[in-house]
Amino acid sequence: MKLPYIGSDLDGTVVQNSDFKILQSTAKNINEYQSLSNNKLFVVTGRSLQNIKYYIKQLNIKLPVICSNGAVIVDPITWEVYYEQVMEKEIIIDLLKYAMENDLDVSLYTPTSVCSLSIAERIKTYKKLYGHYPKDCQPDFILYEDYNQLLEDINNDVHKIIRVMYSLDYEKETQVANKLKEYLESKNLYYPTTIIQSRILIDAMPKGINKATGVKKWAEIMKVDLKDIIVIGDNNNDLEMISEMPFGIAVGNAHDEVKKKAWKVIDRIENNGVGKFLKELISKG
Repeated sequence: MKLPYIGSDLDGTVVQNSDFKILQSTAKNINEYQSLSNNKLFVVTGRSLQNIKYYIKQLNIKLPVICSNGAVIVDPITWEVYYEQVMEKEIIIDLLKYAMENDLDVSLYTPTSVCSLSIAERIKTYKKLYGHYPKDCQPDFILYEDYNQLLEDINNDVHKIIRVMYSLDYEKETQVANKLKEYLESKNLYYPTTIIQSRILIDAMPKGINKATGVKKWAEIMKVDLKDIIVIGDNNNDLEMISEMPFGIAVGNAHDEVKKKAWKVIDRIENNGVGKFLKELISKG
């Protein structure tokens, strides 16, 4: 039985945005696919490696994962970094100072971790969600008490930063988010935006880096033909991947623009869309 590689997004595709959990039926079907395909399903996510440790274990992920919207490719077992797109220090300093001047919640992503304030919204959210998991599945972040300390370490090249992420309140900070996007545009940056629960999450990355470029680089590293890869996603940061890959699939709950660009639209996440699709692939051999 020859089964294709599957590059799957997490949030909104197999991980429910409501509780950040995977349906038991979806996890079961993914693990069946892993068993029959020799672990050909891998992850393509906007998250950092720290934030997906539990899912890597739950879904038996063995292949390199694509993190931070295509900026990093890393081995989930050894944590060897195969590819990273590091941002210019001057840009990172400008973005951090903008956050300080405008009282914004911001996190800086390294290839394998996240640098942020200990009181940051995303840090508190992830600790609440994953704090009860086994120690090896809990995220381990690089935390600071104030932005000045973080700024000093950036100036001293302590961290390699590949992505900056702002977290804003969906109800109260829509105008602030729009102003931030204008600023990022003035910096000639790519700023994929996702809305999860009550938060607007805006990334700042170099233009030309996205999940599509990540999958292409992954295929090059792994010596796999793009026609042998099916990618699945739902949100705005999946748009390039869905539209540029030969076989881009959108779940039924995906944004309309993503579904318009998709080669195929499958069932919704709450109906085990990905699991059903994998069962279909298995049945067809």
